[in-house]
Amino acid sequence: MRVSQRIVEHLSRTIETAGLAADPFAHLVFAGAFPPDVYAELLAQLPADVYYRELKHSDAILPDGRSARLQFPLVPGNIARLPAAQAAFWREVAAGLTAPAVDRAYKARFAASLEAVRRRPVDRIKLRHFPTLFRDLGGYRISVHPDSPRKAITTQFYLPADDSQKHLGTRFHARNADGSFREARAMRFAPNSGYAFAVTPESWHSVEPMRPDDKPRNSLMVIVFYDRGPLVEGFKAARASLRGWYDRLAGPRDAAPEGGEGRIERM
Repeated sequence: MRVSQRIVEHLSRTIETAGLAADPFAHLVFAGAFPPDVYAELLAQLPADVYYRELKHSDAILPDGRSARLQFPLVPGNIARLPAAQAAFWREVAAGLTAPAVDRAYKARFAASLEAVRRRPVDRIKLRHFPTLFRDLGGYRISVHPDSPRKAITTQFYLPADDSQKHLGTRFHARNADGSFREARAMRFAPNSGYAFAVTPESWHSVEPMRPDDKPRNSLMVIVFYDRGPLVEGFKAARASLRGWYDRLAGPRDAAPEGGEGRIERM
């Protein structure tokens, strides 16, 4: 069976069976998000730093001006920059993560939240899935924020090699009456785990600052946007593809590339 189909079957089942928590907002927590051998291959096939580019935002800027968050969008033009065998693997992963069956599973679990935000039946809500690899470095942090209202669902699969990075998980928060925040739940950055939440005005989350001696924080995010129609989506797809092909022609960078939780380069 192809890797893409194995991901579709396993991930759809994982989404369907994960417990839906309501505090502090609707979310799922995943254990064993991928088949064990697929997870091992995800780690083995992670691109080298030279293929990533920086994601610039205020929380991730280091004193020397570089970003502590690197990203590798899993779009065709960008994947094509990789060596052939590695590119073939990530094409399969991207196909599995964006399959209709996975979309249906997410919609079924988060139907109430999606309908509350969009004020229409979930079967009339069209979504777009954008998988991206992230590599966060020492100094990375992200302050408490709810995510852009253009997003419907945020998913992050953690990709550590062992249990030594459990302290680097995302924190979920509830807002107090005085505007302050209390931590309601902390994810563990454990192997083959992850989470998904429906984006609402109250989906507050953050990441504590990474220490300089922390190992890179590898993850695979699937940002699910609300579809904005063929004109906007066609433009976004063309821009992402052109950027990937430009990077392919430019070749791998010699230094740390242009440097994601909740914020992602526009696609």
